[in-house]
Amino acid sequence: MKSILKRISVITIAAILSIVVFSMVHAQSASVDLSITSSPINPAPGEKVTLTLQSFSADLSQANIVWDYNGKNIASGKGRTTISVIAPGSGISGSITASATGGFNAASATLILRPASVDLLFEGADSYTAPFYKGLALPSTGGIVRVTAIPSITAPKGLSFNWKRNGEAQQTASGYGKSTLLFKHDELTPTETIDVTENNGGFSGAGSISVTPGKPIIAGYFNNDGYVDYANGSTGILSTTGTGALIHFEPYFISSPNSLARDLTFSYTDDSGNALNPSRIKNELGLSRPDNGGGSDFSTAVSTVVFTLQNITKRFTVNFN
Repeated sequence: MKSILKRISVITIAAILSIVVFSMVHAQSASVDLSITSSPINPAPGEKVTLTLQSFSADLSQANIVWDYNGKNIASGKGRTTISVIAPGSGISGSITASATGGFNAASATLILRPASVDLLFEGADSYTAPFYKGLALPSTGGIVRVTAIPSITAPKGLSFNWKRNGEAQQTASGYGKSTLLFKHDELTPTETIDVTENNGGFSGAGSISVTPGKPIIAGYFNNDGYVDYANGSTGILSTTGTGALIHFEPYFISSPNSLARDLTFSYTDDSGNALNPSRIKNELGLSRPDNGGGSDFSTAVSTVVFTLQNITKRFTVNFN
C-alpha cells in the first residue's frame, strides 16, 4: 500500500513539474508585437530620420536587436531600440527591418521609407497684375490666397491631400485630388503657415510654406497712340522728348476680383494738392510740357473700399527733355 502511495506521489510531483516547465517554456516562446516609427513621419529625400522600435507586450530594453537597411546590417545591440538613417532619394524606397530576440520568440518589424518632396507655390487669387506680367501675382493684405501643392515627378496618381493652416486642419479643403488650398488672408496675421501632406498607400510626402502678402505698387507707362509700352515702365520717374505725354498706370498686387474699372478708384494731385483730371480712362493721366520746361511732379493714388489696407499713393515725375 505504501509503495502504491509513494508511486502516486512521484507521479503527481512529476506531473506538476511538467506543467511548470511547460508553462515556463510557453511563456518564453510567446509571440510579441513589434512596430517601427519614424520621425519625421514624412521625411524629405536625403533627410535624417530617427527610427524607433516599439512593443506593447515585451521589454525591449533587455532584448538583442538587429537593424537592417535594404538587407544590410547597420546596427545591433542589447536594447538598441533607436537608430538614425538618411532617407533615400526621391522615387527610391528604403526597407528598414528590426529583429528582436530575448525571452520570447524571435520577432521582426519592417518599415518602408518612400520619401517624396512636395513643392508649394502661392499667389494672390484676386491680385491684379498688368498684361504681359510673367511672374506670379503676390497676395494682397486681406486678399484671397491660392496655395498649390506640386508633387515630385515620381509621385503616383490619385493622391490625397491633407491641408493645415496655421496648425489647424482644413478638412473641407482636404481630400482626394485636392491639390489647391484657397483662403482669405487674415489681416491680423501678417505671415501665415501652410502645411500639406500627400499620400497614396505606401507613398507619402509633405511640404510647408510661409505666406506673406506683398506690398502694392503703382507703375507708370507711356501710352503712345493707344499702344502701352509695358516694356519700359517706372515706379517713379519717366522721361520723354515729346511736348506732351499720356501716362498709363497699373496697380500691382491689389485685390481686384472683377476689373480695375469696377473695383478701384484712381485720383491725381499736383504738388500743391490740387486735383488733376484723369483722361478718358481713369487709370490714365495726360500731361503737357510746362511753359518753363523741365518736369511735372504729381501723385497717383489707388484705393479700394473693400480692402482699405491695400490703398496706396505714389509720387511720380515726368521729365520733358
